Amino acid sequence: MELAVLPSRNTILLRSLANMLLGAILLIWPGLTLYILVLIFAINILIIGLATLFEPAFDKSNKSSVLTVILGLLGVAAGIFLLVRPGITASIIAILIAIWAIIFGISDIYVGFAAKIEDGARILFVLMGMIALLFGVYVLSSPLEGILSLIWAIGFYAIIVGVIMGIVGLFFYPKVKK
Repeated sequence: MELAVLPSRNTILLRSLANMLLGAILLIWPGLTLYILVLIFAINILIIGLATLFEPAFDKSNKSSVLTVILGLLGVAAGIFLLVRPGITASIIAILIAIWAIIFGISDIYVGFAAKIEDGARILFVLMGMIALLFGVYVLSSPLEGILSLIWAIGFYAIIVGVIMGIVGLFFYPKVKK
């Protein structure tokens, strides 16, 4: 039984174009991309706050209605604040990404030294951890520049993968091994 399914040539070419388009948008408009991300994040917080605020009206079994309303009001206030102050929102997102990278970096370094694994895997875990740790510290030290750098990196990645997929779809697709 074969588990790998080769996508059609058209699917590969469509994915190629979509990746290259996404990459171009991220590279041409990194600031706009970040602004849209910030708006989506802030609107999400606002919607969660509103849903929490009105939850006691719909859930009569809620025994902590006062606390739920207070949390809802805090969520609404936070959502409005983040919408009005997009720079702070971008910094918050960057700091969350940095903290995530630092936590996983420390975890991977620990696994590299503490786990009973082969030396090659040990080295790779420590290397992954050091890269994540350095990335997290970089973003934490300069959140806005760090998150814009991340947008650029994703843009370059998307274009490179798109070009490779396009080459596969155009030149190598018919040459499938049997």
